[in-house]
Amino acid sequence: MSFTGEIKRELSGAMPKRPCCEMAALATLYAMLSEEKRSEIHLKTENITIARRIIILSRRLLGIELEPDIRSASSKSRKQIHLVVSGKENIEILKNELHMISEKANIFSSRIDPSFSVSDCCKRTVLQTAFLAAGFVNSPKKSYHLEIVTHKKRVFTDILNIFEEVGIEAKSITRQNKYVIYLKNNELICDFLGMIGVKRGLFLYHEIKMEKELKNGINRQMNCESANENKTINTALLQTKAIQKIMKSAVAETLSAPLKETMQLRLSYPTMSLSELCEVSETKITKSGLNHRLNKLIKIAENLS
Repeated sequence: MSFTGEIKRELSGAMPKRPCCEMAALATLYAMLSEEKRSEIHLKTENITIARRIIILSRRLLGIELEPDIRSASSKSRKQIHLVVSGKENIEILKNELHMISEKANIFSSRIDPSFSVSDCCKRTVLQTAFLAAGFVNSPKKSYHLEIVTHKKRVFTDILNIFEEVGIEAKSITRQNKYVIYLKNNELICDFLGMIGVKRGLFLYHEIKMEKELKNGINRQMNCESANENKTINTALLQTKAIQKIMKSAVAETLSAPLKETMQLRLSYPTMSLSELCEVSETKITKSGLNHRLNKLIKIAENLS
């Protein structure tokens, strides 16, 4: 099962408890999933839990009986559950009770009326239901990404407003004639999942995220150590070449005893770092002092013809 599937399975296990939240959930489901066709309202979903929730809440809150019809989705092997609201009286109930009516005319219009998201609990319910109906969250193993998608501009605006009201700074784009609300910030994704009631999934999200960050940290450390090792080897090689050049010249005999000692030390241990050279040196010398001597030998070699 995908990471999104794990999250949705947990959310599917809990129905809204308060009457206001039940109405908020039902209004959101109709807004997200309904389409008007030939004087009927059609709702489509591949999630049997969502279909069951629509049937139960429609019966309890609106007095509308719905029968599921399972069909094959066009050009897909997956099955879709179709729910149909027919009859002028039932459609009037939807328009009046769920406020799904155009502001310009007495026609059915998909929207989440602000009256269903007045309280904090209902705001959470709307976002939870919207995610359950049309949400996706990537496994943190891959990237930090959560989104809710709808092809209805009014519903998109309604949900985006609720994100703003709960203090989660979501971003939005249009993709293939669909409106996408998304989060790419790890902390915001965690805040959102926690707010809509995800517990086990949030713990799993944190666990995967920590494992990913630990691996990335180890890789960065290894890369850093490898880079430092390469730098040490390259520097030692430069110093060795300079010393070999000096030893082939008459200048070698004119150098001071400390510089001659440094030349012999480097040639004896051509791959050691400065710290390691200080440890094996027979005379006490600091790392900065040894570095100064080696740099001086490089300059002498550069001045040789």
